Amino acid sequence: MSQAFIISIGDELNSGEILNTNAVYIADQLINRGIYVTSILTLPDEHDTAVRYIRRIINEDGVYIFTGGLGGTRDDITRGIISEVFDRELRIDREKAAKLKKWYTRKKRDFVEKDIMQASYPDGGRLLDNETGLAYGFFLKAGGKYIFSLPGVPKEMESMFNNEVIPILAAENRFSDNYRHVTMLFSGIGEYTLDRRIDPIISRYKDIKYGTRAGYGLIKVRVESIDIDIAPCVFEIEKSLNRYYISRDEKNIEQVVGEWLKKKHLSLSVAESCTAGLLSKVITDVPGSSGYFLGGVVSYSNEIKKRVLGVKEDTLKKYGAVSSEIAGEMARGVQERLGSDISLAVTGIAGPGGGSKEKPVGTVFVCLYKSGIDPVISKNTFPGGRETMRMASVNKALFMLLKYLQG
Repeated sequence: MSQAFIISIGDELNSGEILNTNAVYIADQLINRGIYVTSILTLPDEHDTAVRYIRRIINEDGVYIFTGGLGGTRDDITRGIISEVFDRELRIDREKAAKLKKWYTRKKRDFVEKDIMQASYPDGGRLLDNETGLAYGFFLKAGGKYIFSLPGVPKEMESMFNNEVIPILAAENRFSDNYRHVTMLFSGIGEYTLDRRIDPIISRYKDIKYGTRAGYGLIKVRVESIDIDIAPCVFEIEKSLNRYYISRDEKNIEQVVGEWLKKKHLSLSVAESCTAGLLSKVITDVPGSSGYFLGGVVSYSNEIKKRVLGVKEDTLKKYGAVSSEIAGEMARGVQERLGSDISLAVTGIAGPGGGSKEKPVGTVFVCLYKSGIDPVISKNTFPGGRETMRMASVNKALFMLLKYLQG
């Protein structure tokens, strides 16, 4: 299995001003093609510092992908860095430079020496075309090292990665045809407990490894191997943990819920308080959701709960807006008013204020309602800030609905 190193250059990344989405994208694309990402390094726009750190990792053979620092401004230093690290003079592609100059002239901008360097590459390499931007990338093969330098703008980087990097690596036989992986999605169980359940299963299969990643009430489990059929292992995991299983291969929970609603020919409505419309938004992110989702009511205030959903004043006074009783009345109210087959309701305390000893910040009640059955109500306490709590509440509601639909 080949290895890769991702090196992102830019002060804005080191300062936390923007997220390094390029590294995430590249790592995902490489691992899915059987190239293991050994290291992700983020460096500032400072020549000597970047050179020093790159020299620490450049001794090993593998794929090296640099992003950022290819433009025509003062802090665009990547070409010079790679030139120095690999002791290769920079060459100018005169044909590409002429195209750059033509673009600058058309835009009525001065074309200076610094701009010409956007068409430069280390001796022995070649330029990579930029179909969505201006600065060219480049590729250099140095022994067992495959060095790519791509733009920092995500749209440009992704285009160049797919149109240039992937074909080159494929031609160089860097990808593994024998790499196999499956990602499964779970909920309703803690990451630690899930890991303890999966580990004995994995241990019975030689040369198969796995990893877990939790967030917003969901857990992703990735199972992977080289030259080993992982299907029996994956099947055993799904069967053993069926109670918590949602999907595989990056199909998200809202998609699966939508498929089941279509399969059962059922319509859905929602009533939201603390999630403030997020549940409706996530449901309707799925193309074709108009075929089963009728609508929702954001009843953030008690007045709207009473006036629009028919929540009783006495219930509010006796139990409070964040309670199983109110969640039940919200769910019943939206189901009756919108005429859906099934409804969901969410009410909770998003914080940072409003909590109490009995109902701390993060307390959330979720109700699933359908005529003819008793309401299904879940009380939860979600840690984290407002965004985390809201997204976890949405996923909890969808998971409750999914398991009901699956019987």
